[in-house]
Amino acid sequence: MATAPWRPLALLGFAAALLGAPAEAETLRPPPPPRAPVAVREVAVINHAAHPVFQLKVSFSEADQWGDDRLGEATVPPGGTFRVRLGRTGDCLFDIQVIYDDLSHEERRGVDLCRIRAVTFDGTTATKPTELFAVPRGIRLENRGPRPIRQVFVSSASAEQWGDDLAPPGGIAPRASGAIVYRGGCTADLRVVYDNRAAEERRGLDLCASPALIIRPGWTTDDEPPAPPAPGSLRLVNRTGHPITALHLRAEPHHGAESPDLLGAGLLPAGGSLDVPFDRGADCRFTLRASYGGDLADLALRGIDLCGDSTIELTNSPTIR
Repeated sequence: MATAPWRPLALLGFAAALLGAPAEAETLRPPPPPRAPVAVREVAVINHAAHPVFQLKVSFSEADQWGDDRLGEATVPPGGTFRVRLGRTGDCLFDIQVIYDDLSHEERRGVDLCRIRAVTFDGTTATKPTELFAVPRGIRLENRGPRPIRQVFVSSASAEQWGDDLAPPGGIAPRASGAIVYRGGCTADLRVVYDNRAAEERRGLDLCASPALIIRPGWTTDDEPPAPPAPGSLRLVNRTGHPITALHLRAEPHHGAESPDLLGAGLLPAGGSLDVPFDRGADCRFTLRASYGGDLADLALRGIDLCGDSTIELTNSPTIR
């Protein structure tokens, strides 16, 4: 069988073509950025926002998580500064997050702490997470008005609607108190509706700072939201026009001795108010005796109901000599 003639020139030409073909260029990875010298990194976080910062987090920009809160039990008030030491590292780029007391948060990404030492937050780019409304908060309302409260609404200032009625079953009767639970931030608007469908509102309440409120005539225009005294105490308000040097209570009917002087070594100035500890026990109605000192006769107020009210307003009345 005849064989195909060998074409050495063609083969040599093919080999030459292979040897002469340019190699495909290799794709090279860019070199990593040069690291700064290892040094102690720190940053001063300045709060120029209207709300206190109660959480502060700093992490490497390459990290996937924020890590722990750097404040611990501290807060950064408006106008305050908090310095964070980050330890020795050759990294420069960090992310910083602050969380305000209304649960809004603000971030700065890629901060070069090799070049700057302070970062300011002013709240202008703060955002509120969608899970904000899952945070339950509670407040207590004391009804000092003449009519029962039938409905209570709490909502954020940005909400278009008041939402659901939060009043306890049966509402809140006069001289009674009721607890409500809502979901939202610290600053909120409050609306109460009475049994005659009249309604009152107060905007921009800080319900974290004032978790208990007195609903009484004029409560919507008071300079400060009216709050009841702490449990186990009385609030005394002196409207007699004279300083009071001593004050005693005795349960009615008068089956026991008067209480010790509730003012102790102090006094209650004219126009002033004071919270004093007092345990009424199982009694509700009391007689109050106040002394002005000097030649003024003692003041007596009878029939004070401490089961329905924990604030006593002292006004001029028949006196005991």
